[in-house]
Amino acid sequence: MDIIRIVKEIGRGKNHARDLDQQTAYQLYQAMLDDQLDPLTLGAVLIALRIKGESDTEMLGFYRALQQKLPQLQVPAGLPLPVVIPSYNGARRQGNLTPLLALLLQKIGFPVFVHGIDHDPTRITSEAVFAALGIFPVSIAQAQQQLNQGHLAFITIDQWCPALARQLALRWQLGLRNSAHSLAKLASPFADDAALRLSAVSHPEYVPKVATFFRQTGAPALLLNGCEGEVYANPQRGPAIYQVTGGDGEPLLLTERQPEAAARLPDSKSAADTARWTQDVLEQSIPVPQPLRLQVACCLVASGRCATVDQGLRQLQALGY
Repeated sequence: MDIIRIVKEIGRGKNHARDLDQQTAYQLYQAMLDDQLDPLTLGAVLIALRIKGESDTEMLGFYRALQQKLPQLQVPAGLPLPVVIPSYNGARRQGNLTPLLALLLQKIGFPVFVHGIDHDPTRITSEAVFAALGIFPVSIAQAQQQLNQGHLAFITIDQWCPALARQLALRWQLGLRNSAHSLAKLASPFADDAALRLSAVSHPEYVPKVATFFRQTGAPALLLNGCEGEVYANPQRGPAIYQVTGGDGEPLLLTERQPEAAARLPDSKSAADTARWTQDVLEQSIPVPQPLRLQVACCLVASGRCATVDQGLRQLQALGY
C-alpha cells in the first residue's frame, strides 16, 4: 500500500480530492486499525477524509476492515432477531433515552446489544445512565451469555474493539470527529443479515445514503433522524422512521414525522434523574412517550414479529406500555 499516494489522492481539498476504490479503502483502514501509520500520517488521513467526506465505496471498504477486527457473537437460538444499538453521542440538552429504548425492547422479548463509549466530558453517556440503573458493561463472553438468555448486554467500545476506541479518542486531540465515529455506529457483532440495526442520521436527506450502505451489506435496519446523535426517537418531535432491507428497493416509510407534542420527561439531563425517570416508565408510573412507542412498534415490524405498526402498538399496549 502506497500511503503517500493515498494521502495525495484524498488530500487535494473538497473540490479536487479523489475517492479511493473499495480495496484500497479496506487496506487503508486495516493499517489504521493495526497502528501501522505514524501519528503524522494518521492525522493527515483523518483530516483529509473529514474535509473530503467518505464516499459510499470508501465506507464499505472501511466497514469490511472493521468487521474483520471485531469479536463476533452467535445469534441466540430460539429468540427474536437481535437488535443492535450504537450509543456514541450522549445527551447535551435533555435526558439520554437510549437506555429506555433498549430496556423496552428487552421487555418485549428482543435480545439487545448496546455498544458505546464509557466517557464524554461534554455529555451524559448511556453508560452513565445504565450505571445509575445498576447495569454495567460486560465482556464479549458475558454479552453472549446475556443475549442467550434474551437479556440486554451493554459493552464499551474499549472492551469490544480497542483499536477503534483509540481512533475515537483522537477526537480530543484533533478537535474533530473522524471516520471512526461513523463506522462505530454501523458496527455489529453479528453477521450482516443476522440482526436489526438502529441507525440515526443527522439530517433526513442522509437517509438514502445510509440506506444504500445497509442495502449493500444486506443488513436489515431502521433509519431515523436521531435525537442529539443518539438513535432514540425525539420524545417531543417524533421523526419519520424508515425500514431498510436487502436488495435494491427504496427505504420503506413505516411512520411519518409526528407533530410536536408535550411529554413528561426527566427533571434534568443528569444520569441520576434520567435513570429515575426511566425506572418509573418501565414500572408504568409514567407513560412511554409516543415517538418511542412508535419506534418500538417499528422494530416489531422490521423484525417480522408484526405486520403493521398499529399491530406493534397494540402489542405494546397489551403489555402495559
